[in-house]
Amino acid sequence: MTGTFEHSIDGKGRLFIPSRLKEELGDCFHLSMGADECLTIYPQEAWDALCQRAEELEEEEDIEAMEVFFAQTYRCTVDSQNRIVIPPLLRDYAALEKDVVIVGANKVARIWNAQRWAQKNETYMNRDRMKALTRKVRL
Repeated sequence: MTGTFEHSIDGKGRLFIPSRLKEELGDCFHLSMGADECLTIYPQEAWDALCQRAEELEEEEDIEAMEVFFAQTYRCTVDSQNRIVIPPLLRDYAALEKDVVIVGANKVARIWNAQRWAQKNETYMNRDRMKALTRKVRL
């Protein structure tokens, strides 16, 4: 998944999912806490892969952490207006109040507080960083 989409969450916690992104996500996807205090949207294929890796965990601490992770994950479908409801717990975790940015992140999408995304973008979107990164992935 790729792209950046700026949107707002309404007073009921609903967020519009852009049509192009919805096509990539499919009819059913999963929403959970992500790294760096954002949310992660997993299309079914990515979710299935994550579940498989979770089943292979052996350390008790990792298994316990995954139990909490799964408990805070929500299965989503969009409504007739291409919106999902983000539960209060997840909105609080990612500090999502009004302005948000949805970004494609390869096999998943992430939902960011707009200010946090701007800070991250500023940190990593510079010529030296992009030059080093493109060399690492051989672009």
